[in-house]
Amino acid sequence: MRIVAITLFLCTLLIACSEPKQALDTWVHADTGSYGAAISPDGKHLVTGEIGGFARLWDLQQNKVRYSLQHEEGSAGGIVSADFSEFGNVLVTVEQDSIARWSVESGRLTGYWAWPNLTDVAVSADGRYALIGSKDKQAVYFDMVAGKMLYVFPHHEKVTSVALSKDGRYALTGADDWHASLWDLSNGEHLWSKNMKYKISLVALSDDGEFALANAHIGDAHVYATRGKGSLVSRLDEIKMTLVSADFSSDNRILATGRAAKAIDIWEVASGDRRETWKPKVKHKVQPDSATILDLKLDANAKTLISESSTGIGQRWAIN
Repeated sequence: MRIVAITLFLCTLLIACSEPKQALDTWVHADTGSYGAAISPDGKHLVTGEIGGFARLWDLQQNKVRYSLQHEEGSAGGIVSADFSEFGNVLVTVEQDSIARWSVESGRLTGYWAWPNLTDVAVSADGRYALIGSKDKQAVYFDMVAGKMLYVFPHHEKVTSVALSKDGRYALTGADDWHASLWDLSNGEHLWSKNMKYKISLVALSDDGEFALANAHIGDAHVYATRGKGSLVSRLDEIKMTLVSADFSSDNRILATGRAAKAIDIWEVASGDRRETWKPKVKHKVQPDSATILDLKLDANAKTLISESSTGIGQRWAIN
């Protein structure tokens, strides 16, 4: 009986794995695809940096474009990174040589700075501060209201990914020098660094700042406790993956991640075990059949997830 039961269980798993996960909702946002995308924390808005076009701000509830964005007159877009404030009222977009701050409600430009060699941006919960990554081997914590730099966080190579905790305690930076580094925003001091043994693809912080995620290109992904010296909490149960997007649940029990190679994964934070994985369909039959998951957001109860891929498709998923 035990052998039969195990066989039936394994067959059920194989059938479940072979059947593609069905999205609750699917929206087409960019026929030609997107370079970058960001979803607001409340899941109401999306910004897309489209290939060959302007950035666009979407109302996801109606799936309609509210307005188009451009940094300079005559610019054709080129958004490399974007982020919303916690309440979704401020949007910051980054092109390679400039950063812009917008009112989400009106679409009005509220700040613009020429700034060369930019790579990534994270926005504080109140929308006042931006953590800006650059190719100039540093990240800058910038007051967008006063228009001044508060702290400079140095690395030995290009900074590739940045994150801020919503409680305003920490900044997390990752770079091509293989290190993910945590910084204290009360005084700008360095707290700890982790050598991921290759160039950093993604860093992320939980909302309360208690946990930090670091992933190396085609390498390991680790979750660390931010307190003290940054003890290892878990190693995500897969090697040689490149993460592009991530979101911790509000209770820090699960972590959603999006890969450069199309897949979405749901992980247990404490153990690093994978609860679920799936690959969204692409819009057309193309080779290779792949898409980068540019951004994703869990809802407040971690029951559903919204994703946006480089094919210009947004989808809503139920979390098992």
